Amino acid sequence: MGGKLIGSLAGCCIKPVERSPTLIQQLGYLRFSTERNEGLKMKKQISLVLFVVALICLNVPVHAQDDTDVRKELEAQYKKLAEAHDRKDLKAIIALKTSDFHVFFTDGRVGDSKLMEQYSKDWLERNQPPFNFRFTIQKLTVSYNKLIAVAEVLQEGSRYQDLEGKRRKVETSVIQREIWAKTSEGWKLKSVDNVRDQKKFVDGKRVDPAKPYNPADPPYSPDDAGAKRQ
Repeated sequence: MGGKLIGSLAGCCIKPVERSPTLIQQLGYLRFSTERNEGLKMKKQISLVLFVVALICLNVPVHAQDDTDVRKELEAQYKKLAEAHDRKDLKAIIALKTSDFHVFFTDGRVGDSKLMEQYSKDWLERNQPPFNFRFTIQKLTVSYNKLIAVAEVLQEGSRYQDLEGKRRKVETSVIQREIWAKTSEGWKLKSVDNVRDQKKFVDGKRVDPAKPYNPADPPYSPDDAGAKRQ
């Protein structure tokens, strides 16, 4: 725009452009006005972008938090899961999980739906009720459209198991992250990961959950075990 303006003015002036202070002042004012307008336009664009970002930031925490209705629905599903175990109803247990259900084990392995179905079958055969499963949702995050729910769950339970020639009472607890998906048939468990804080007691004595049971072992103390390794 500056080049065209100079050319048109030069054709109408008798004196050379460089000798006309008035013309130079006009050109300087026009350049200043153009730069000022461009600066204002850029500021408006930046303000608009910041406004949109602010809206996004404000919306995320509103929808990524606990939801009372979803919590109640999941608690109902956990109750069904506990009752299915008490009945040793493998079919009902599998029905509460998605077809691609999977578990991330603490050693890095991944258990797909087929492996976990066999695991549940073996578990039901080895253990005897009552199981007294209790599921406590410690933290719940629900997606915007309420299709995915991420629950930090404390799972506690007891059962009877034949160990070392004697039927013994086994009590366990664990904290893990469980992801539920909303389907046409209701909420179903999709995956389990971040398994931690595992505790196991046999006839009231704490034992190492990662080792085979030995009644001659002293009570398990994770702190003492860590001190010995150091």
